[in-house]
Amino acid sequence: MKKRHEQTQRLISFWIASLTMVTLALLLSAWTASFSHANRSQDLAVSALARVVDIQYERGVPLEQMVVWLPDMLKSYRAHDFVLLRGGEPIYQWQPKNGVEKRPVVTYQRTLRSNNIMQITLYRPKLLPGFGFEEWVLIALGIIASLVVVVAGTLWLNKEMAGVEVLAFRARRINRGEVDAAGLPLKGERPLSVGRAMIKLHRMWKREREAKLELDRRIRANTFLDSELGLGNAMFFDSRLQAQTHGDMMEGQGMVCLIQFSGLDGLPVNSRLPILRQFVDLCEPLLAEHSDGVFARRHWLELALLIPMLPLKEAEALAARLQRITTRLDLPKGADDEQLVHLGLAYYNQGDRPDQVMEEAEMALRAAQLQGHSNWFMYDKGAVDRELAQGTVRWRSLIENALSRRALATFFQPVKGRDGELLCYEMFSRMRDAQGQLVRAALYRPMARRCGLTPRIERVLMELGLQQMRNSDSPVPFSVNIAAESLMHPRFGKSVSMLLANYQGRRGQLILELNERELVQHANALAPVLQELKRIGVQLSVDGVGHTVERTDYIDRFGIDWIKLHPSLVRQLPLRPENQLFITSLIQAANLSKVQVLAEGVEEESEWIALKGLGVNGGQGNYFGEARPHQGTEET
Repeated sequence: MKKRHEQTQRLISFWIASLTMVTLALLLSAWTASFSHANRSQDLAVSALARVVDIQYERGVPLEQMVVWLPDMLKSYRAHDFVLLRGGEPIYQWQPKNGVEKRPVVTYQRTLRSNNIMQITLYRPKLLPGFGFEEWVLIALGIIASLVVVVAGTLWLNKEMAGVEVLAFRARRINRGEVDAAGLPLKGERPLSVGRAMIKLHRMWKREREAKLELDRRIRANTFLDSELGLGNAMFFDSRLQAQTHGDMMEGQGMVCLIQFSGLDGLPVNSRLPILRQFVDLCEPLLAEHSDGVFARRHWLELALLIPMLPLKEAEALAARLQRITTRLDLPKGADDEQLVHLGLAYYNQGDRPDQVMEEAEMALRAAQLQGHSNWFMYDKGAVDRELAQGTVRWRSLIENALSRRALATFFQPVKGRDGELLCYEMFSRMRDAQGQLVRAALYRPMARRCGLTPRIERVLMELGLQQMRNSDSPVPFSVNIAAESLMHPRFGKSVSMLLANYQGRRGQLILELNERELVQHANALAPVLQELKRIGVQLSVDGVGHTVERTDYIDRFGIDWIKLHPSLVRQLPLRPENQLFITSLIQAANLSKVQVLAEGVEEESEWIALKGLGVNGGQGNYFGEARPHQGTEET
């Protein structure tokens, strides 16, 4: 019996067995009754013979006359033998002259009124040979009718139970975590009332789920969102700026821009907001290409912009374009169009302190305001990273050369669980240039994206990771960061399938890690690719969760296995109740699925203790171990 049939086939088998047993019992009862009736009839015949002999004695008929007709009667009885006793002595004996048959016999004894004893031995009645043609026809018709009823009943019951099996299959899908199966009725389900009840319950669950997700989103939004403009608030901007630091020092280059609408001071409060909304809407296409950028509202008339890894020349060009956008605003009467907006820029480098960066940006804003008319200003620090300022042509040549030499060094950072167990690794990379120097990923990966080489790099990194895991025979999963543009590349999916065909036994170790903002932005385009990756056994992870406020319905839609909290939510977590509220809301939204919630950027024990208290499943950061080559991480 196959496991998938559950109890229905057992029920059918039990029904057939029960019906068979009842039929056999009826047949046995009928045979027993017939046999008993035959024996009873034989006993009555013997009694009748004894009465005849008694009557003959009472009439005074001598024995010599009785033996004339008695043998013929005994032959009609098909008797085995006959004995008439008087005083224990036989006075008459009879046995057929042609011999006796070898069949079971039964002996009957009757005491006559003449004190004689009659003993007659008869053959046991044959039940089946006693039936005539008509009886056999009736028996055959009864058996055929019974078989027809059994077969028809079995087919009907199988049909009805097949509907129960269909419903049970749907229930098994739900038990496996495919909750949406509850809302998808299957053809032939029985009973219909149960299927309709499941659909109704799924609709109710879905409404409650959507309401809860929306409530969680609003909780997170109210924590970090400016409700009037839909941008991040000052707390959001500060936390994202802190996320760019390591040990109170900025980790790379980038730009901070403060935008002050000084020319709106004289307007009523209700007239300022439409102008700010116009400016934000016009900036969206301009800032769309900077996926890591942070746009926030710090004060009533002051906006802030943070863009990491932005070359200096592009920062200056962006400031000029932002300045030009203000000329397209539809200003009301009373607005000072000459001194409408001032921009203060601060370009930071690795090692700068975040408070110094903000102080420099505010000083640049004051300098722009002192110039009077609408303009932008940035101090020349003279410390721009020359490598970042290189042109894209040289970067393309450098990266393609490294790819041809497979000059990518891989490092693995451990991800630990609540009890210290190793959950997985995250793979990082550095590029070795022609001089043998390692170029950090924060420098070469943005330039690779500008040159359109990101899919090639990520494909090579996946292959390197799988090779190292196979060579070391390590069963631990590892994640590789994948850009949305790579997954949407027309040839990338085919190349990944060909690569995984060479590593059949290690598909489950590979975790592809996407950025949350990119996943939400390109969800429809990514859906076919992600569903195919899940089908072949690849795990999916989403990082940067909480960098922006997004709905988390993508977890169920794409079957996400891991989500990673943005480091800005983790930094100094015990001192930030708003971040704790944000994480709590996010974990509650993820509780209905089997996704593992991890925290990135854990640096201190106090942060890890607070994260565990909030229900996070695991953590990653220097607190657990730095990223090392694979041989080093084996002991981590």
